Amino acid sequence: MCPNFARQQRGSALVIAIFIIVVMLALVVSLSRLLLSSSESLVYEVQGTRAFFAAQSGLELALTEVFPRAGSSVCNNNVFTFDDPGLRGCEVRISCQQQTLPANSVANNMYQLTSLGRCEADGFITSRTISMEVRE
Repeated sequence: MCPNFARQQRGSALVIAIFIIVVMLALVVSLSRLLLSSSESLVYEVQGTRAFFAAQSGLELALTEVFPRAGSSVCNNNVFTFDDPGLRGCEVRISCQQQTLPANSVANNMYQLTSLGRCEADGFITSRTISMEVRE
């Protein structure tokens, strides 16, 4: 009875081995996809932070034109690029709109500044927009 039972069981270890290999392969593929998506989200987070700081720097540059130390204020639409290592590959587009306030208001003019920071590195492109209203 034992030799007959051994013939019926021949090859079952091969089926179990193939099943284990397939399950392990599926596990490795799913973990590698998880790792890849995690690294991409980290890149977008870093690039988004860089774009935010570029937009903020652009607003500060625009404010120096709207409120200069000497001379009259200038409300221009500008494009700035950065050579600093932290913001290399980033550009900022500034739009400035001047609005005149009523005569009885405390301030004469109001400026609406919008800064669009855009950073690109290794095919990843992110952008952030910041708006600000200031009165003269």
